[in-house]
Amino acid sequence: MTKIRLSLGSAVVLGLRKARMDARPTTLYAMLGETCMGACRFCAQARDSEADHKFLSRIAWPEFDLDSVLARIPEAEGIGRFCLQTLLSPGLPQMLVDVVQRVHAVSDLPISVCMNPTVPGWLPKLKAAGVNRVGVGLDCATEETFSKIKPGFSWDRYHAFLDEIVDVFGTGSVHLIVGVGDTDEDLIHQIQEAYDRGCTVALFAFTPVRGAKLQLPAPNAGRYRALQLARYLISSSRARDEDMAFAEGRLTGINVATDVIERALDIGTPFRTSGCPDCNRPLYNERPGGTMYNYAVPLGENEKALAREELASYWEE
Repeated sequence: MTKIRLSLGSAVVLGLRKARMDARPTTLYAMLGETCMGACRFCAQARDSEADHKFLSRIAWPEFDLDSVLARIPEAEGIGRFCLQTLLSPGLPQMLVDVVQRVHAVSDLPISVCMNPTVPGWLPKLKAAGVNRVGVGLDCATEETFSKIKPGFSWDRYHAFLDEIVDVFGTGSVHLIVGVGDTDEDLIHQIQEAYDRGCTVALFAFTPVRGAKLQLPAPNAGRYRALQLARYLISSSRARDEDMAFAEGRLTGINVATDVIERALDIGTPFRTSGCPDCNRPLYNERPGGTMYNYAVPLGENEKALAREELASYWEE
């Protein structure tokens, strides 16, 4: 019997677990693969990680029979997408096609897959099975950082794979992590490159995980706000990386009309979770009561004011 893992919030939405949630996920998040052959230094699922493998970032991922999950998907309320996270494991491509076909058979939800590069022939098979979007955990903004953080993977192959994804699906998603060694300038150039390639960018804050190989502090909240704002302006074609000012790699300002930035700060959208449509990832990088890096729901006035203060503090340092 096929097994699949769900984020705890997704399991609650499907009625498979009970837990209190401050924000409900608007995407169902599932994970496929028993063990990962990758060795990403930040990841609890890495083959050499000593972390508890029931976690990915801060989220627990309990396991269920696929049949029990499929039976509940059609009744899920407030859900706009089904997203499969995949581990680098033997037989994954065919297993992925099979699971996607079964999900697609019971639901009209758009299906996203986050995966490592595979041979080109599998992407058309995924599309035929029902996938409408593929994301890639590039995670790093430079080849130097990539080689340290994701040993065993190829920087060039990842970028070639992104081009293959765009060729097949028309767009793709790039995941970047703030806080693993890249400068603001590195990250913003990579964000611009992703959008120029036809992809969107999902920003994550590095989350220290006990037992993972990489042990660094979580990023400064003000720095994260500055990068969120830059990503938003690039994604909405209100600015480009050449409009950004840097000092020794640090973002010090954005050379666009003041009212453009003010409108962005007034609505608070730059500080929401970024990624595929309908993705909100509640508490993926955050602890309840701690810094809310990616807001899962629209910001209230107090949260907008706090974001402004965090941003200002970074630019005034």
